[in-house]
Amino acid sequence: MTDRAARSLVLLTVLLAGLGALPSWAQGSAPDALFGLPLVIREGGWARYVNTSPDGPPQFVIKQGGAGRHEGKRGRWVIVELDVPATGRVGFDFLVEGERFSAKSVLLMRLRVPGRPPTDTPAPFNKPGADRQPHPLRESTETVAGRKLEVKEYSYAGGITAQWSPSVPVLGLVSVSGAQSFELEAFGVGGDPWKAATASGR
Repeated sequence: MTDRAARSLVLLTVLLAGLGALPSWAQGSAPDALFGLPLVIREGGWARYVNTSPDGPPQFVIKQGGAGRHEGKRGRWVIVELDVPATGRVGFDFLVEGERFSAKSVLLMRLRVPGRPPTDTPAPFNKPGADRQPHPLRESTETVAGRKLEVKEYSYAGGITAQWSPSVPVLGLVSVSGAQSFELEAFGVGGDPWKAATASGR
């Protein structure tokens, strides 16, 4: 994999962690926390996001996967996809136990790179102090992709804010702002989430 591709993978994972903790990821360590917000389970559900930070992939997709098991524990797969130049479509698959996407709830992370066998990492984020509780800020109504959504906003250490809605499949995220920022572009159930992606994201 090229250095550019590796940087894109690192940056996407930082975006999902919502931390802006790029220096620690560049050194190969795990992020300090994940969002800890409720999953929005929709069979066949997906959400497509636009990266509003200067670095990283222009777009990425989060999809709802099926049920899975690891070391006797049950979970559901959360699938993250992005197109990496000179590599192709790369996937991060997270097997999540319970109802929240948090550091301790990720039982297994599977990295899928075209032309290579999948790589599994058990409990990739589970370390002391990794889970943090979001601090609720406000509730509002936002219009995204022509739809009005009831949105809750939360803050985290490090100047991170996240908007969450029960109408958005999988992670429920509407936007994240901070050192690494992204916002919801489209969401739905069924079909190809990449089909209507803008040319800049392909």
